[in-house]
Amino acid sequence: MSKEQYFKDLEEIIHDVIYIGSSDSELQKEIETNMWCISISEEISNEVNLSDFSAFIMNVIANRQNQINHSNKQSGLIFYLWFDFMASQLRFNLISDSNKELPFRCKIQNVSEPDEIIDLFLKSNVYDEITQDTDTNENDTDNEYVLKVYTQYLDKQ
Repeated sequence: MSKEQYFKDLEEIIHDVIYIGSSDSELQKEIETNMWCISISEEISNEVNLSDFSAFIMNVIANRQNQINHSNKQSGLIFYLWFDFMASQLRFNLISDSNKELPFRCKIQNVSEPDEIIDLFLKSNVYDEITQDTDTNENDTDNEYVLKVYTQYLDKQ
């Protein structure tokens, strides 16, 4: 598979319809409906670069913003992106902005750019082993896992 075919196959993710809940009680349905997981083979990871994935994620965010703008809901959503280290997948999701916390059971380190998460994803396939970035855990006295997450608020415009 070529890089072009790989991203062509991912185009359907850009246009997937999102679910916007009516209340906080619909958080689980938002999580289940609005999560996308992306894997990459070692062969393709050698062909793609950070800017390829950055453009893809920006297209996803633009589409989600457009869907929010055209929805009948008045609230916005939180877009969040992370690298699932155990599954070796780039993942992203949307939940209503009324939720004050992201639905993770670990500590979160917010990063300012999606490129930091994308870079973790791309580097995970460069090596024959999955390695965890332990720098975030060195200063943590509990030695609890810390997940890097990029978040962006998508307000209705």
